[in-house]
Amino acid sequence: MKRHAIALAMLVVLGLIATNRISASEGMAGKAAPKSLPQASNTEDAVLQLVQTWLNAESQGDSPTLDKLIADDFMGTGPGGNILNKTDIVPPAGEERPKMPKARVKESSARLFGNTAVVMGSVAYENLSQPGFRFTLVFLNRGQGWQMIAAHLANVQEAK
Repeated sequence: MKRHAIALAMLVVLGLIATNRISASEGMAGKAAPKSLPQASNTEDAVLQLVQTWLNAESQGDSPTLDKLIADDFMGTGPGGNILNKTDIVPPAGEERPKMPKARVKESSARLFGNTAVVMGSVAYENLSQPGFRFTLVFLNRGQGWQMIAAHLANVQEAK
């Protein structure tokens, strides 16, 4: 009987330790972002702000911001169905990179899963009559801040 009580007490203590570690890591997730990337009061807002940071960096050809924001092991699908990696988005130093037209997030929502965030939404181009695109982005916080690890972009079809 004494052994069962000790075993039960150990399980309770281990459970409390695990819960505190999870809470602590979730609390730190939004605070470790690189200095040049925005920080917000809560983690979901911080991740949603990263979407606009990404769009701004794409339209300005801001490779240093994109380099910090996009993980080295990034993989994605472009609007045309092509498979992308980080070097497709952030070419090596000295190489030209195409700029995306200025765009803004039209709608988006984020879901957190520990130190992984999934953001889905749509983007509208600011100065073009063409429709924007829909996106699904996956961000991961590996302790150094949020980075985009995966993306799927799909063109929005014009209404007929």
